[in-house]
Amino acid sequence: MKTIEAIKNRTTAKLRGNPDQPLAITKGEEHEKIVNELLELAGKAPFHHQSPLQNRKGDLMGTEPWRFYALNTESCRQLLEGFKQGNPINCADGMIQMLASADTLILAYWIPELAELANHRYYPNVKNMEHIAATSAAIQNLLLAATSKGINNYWSSGGCIRKPEVQEYLGIPEEEILLGAIFLFPEEYPDSVDVIKGSNQAVRGESKQWMKWIKPS
Repeated sequence: MKTIEAIKNRTTAKLRGNPDQPLAITKGEEHEKIVNELLELAGKAPFHHQSPLQNRKGDLMGTEPWRFYALNTESCRQLLEGFKQGNPINCADGMIQMLASADTLILAYWIPELAELANHRYYPNVKNMEHIAATSAAIQNLLLAATSKGINNYWSSGGCIRKPEVQEYLGIPEEEILLGAIFLFPEEYPDSVDVIKGSNQAVRGESKQWMKWIKPS
């Protein structure tokens, strides 16, 4: 699928299964290879400022202002079972229903500059704004790449995964901030799975409603 076709065809598709009867784990190394390819494409997004030096730790030494963490199908089901048991917290039905259907969950975090004020997690300056914009561009690359391969996908704000307890449970540094939980769902699924399309698709307007040509006065 060409880029223009992927942009036109991309749509939100939330697949919600039964948490007590999650979809079988059928995807293995071949699927993970595809996800790695998608993430490579995500990483082609532009960024204006490099990640803070103090955040380049361990294996994740990248200069990019984002960090992506991927959970395969088995890990999605393990996280589902944890949430059902309140470990580390109880989670809303929508999230655990998606974990019951997902082939992969990719958590996209952006890395803020050190806050200038002690009571701020990050300072609302231009540099941090550009870190968020860059991470958003990487997420969009990921969504379009998944669409081009016929993979159902959904960009969630993260819900309960945003909680500090969950971030610690997953071993993700506390200073990183979740920007999106990207669900990759199977192309084929049983009738028992509910499919929910994006709520804003029907209200999209023509470009003339949000764009115009201007001239300096």
